[in-house]
Amino acid sequence: MDKIFLLLLFIFPSIKTLAQMNNLVIDPGFEIPRRIPTKNDNSIYCTKHWSSTNGAGDYYHKSADRHAGVPRNIFGRQKPHGGNSYGGICIRRHFIEYLETKLSATLIKDKEYLIEFYISRAERSIGSVKEFGVIFTKKLILGGSDRGIPTKPAIDFTSSKGYRNKKKWIKMSGIYKAKGDENVIVLGYFNYEHPEGHRILAHYYIDDVSVTPVEPQPLDTIKPETAAIVITQDLVPASFIPKTGERMTLKNIFFDTNKSVLLPASFSELDDLLKYLKETNHFIEISGHTDNSGNEDANKTLSEARAKAVADYLISKGIDASHINYLGLGSSKPIAPNNTEEGKQKNRRVEFIIID
Repeated sequence: MDKIFLLLLFIFPSIKTLAQMNNLVIDPGFEIPRRIPTKNDNSIYCTKHWSSTNGAGDYYHKSADRHAGVPRNIFGRQKPHGGNSYGGICIRRHFIEYLETKLSATLIKDKEYLIEFYISRAERSIGSVKEFGVIFTKKLILGGSDRGIPTKPAIDFTSSKGYRNKKKWIKMSGIYKAKGDENVIVLGYFNYEHPEGHRILAHYYIDDVSVTPVEPQPLDTIKPETAAIVITQDLVPASFIPKTGERMTLKNIFFDTNKSVLLPASFSELDDLLKYLKETNHFIEISGHTDNSGNEDANKTLSEARAKAVADYLISKGIDASHINYLGLGSSKPIAPNNTEEGKQKNRRVEFIIID
């Protein structure tokens, strides 16, 4: 049984504020209108800083009429994730929209950036998609094809169940290592696997887009908001060699409470796993787990999001996505009793297993 060496409780309310200050997206929440959208024109060009690759894309604002309003508009009702506005895209077989914007600074070669944004499937959207993605370019893609961009995105957010939930904001989060000199972010559905298009009609809202530099931090300076960090004596050694079929816990993986964004203190252990996977080319399965507190559906959602965050980190570092499977098991697989705080800490974990 693991022995708890140190339990640190921190309260750090300024993490979100710091991220906003470092955000390279000039208008992350579509809050700066060039003009208020109307029934005759609610294109994304009603904003000052956002555009679309093919001249389309939608804009919704609290001060607009019911066609392009917030929360009520032509596609249903949805409150913004934050502020008074959000963008929107339609995805059809031969007409795929993207949103793009210039960044406030060019990206630096080999530097890592945390990419985050929120999507919500519109209430009156008929269909849905399983993939969302992000690419970075050196200039705006104006006059692009209506049939979409058949490019594998730099960050690929894929859900086996699809993004079907309506009237709920879903957070997308991933790490991007810059090639250098990128100055534009493009968001949407990239049909690299289906260049002929899908027989779907889907509409999604997008809000609160951020691109923030990942700055290395010493462990003793990290102060996650209301987070409990457990450092154990039984640390996974840098040269660990897992056996096929042996389930191992990643013991130094840290998240803010009830969130799924990896904290920088997690990268050291993940880099050990990364090195091993690059040397062996193994297939792995990553599973997220929670204690039994709260709603089990929410626990499964959180555990899957955390497993996906680990998978996304490994993929962003060069591991083939086809070699990684991830799933969230909620509180269904405890390794300790949930009637003590120590037991709950052990049950809140991310595991991996070599499956080949």
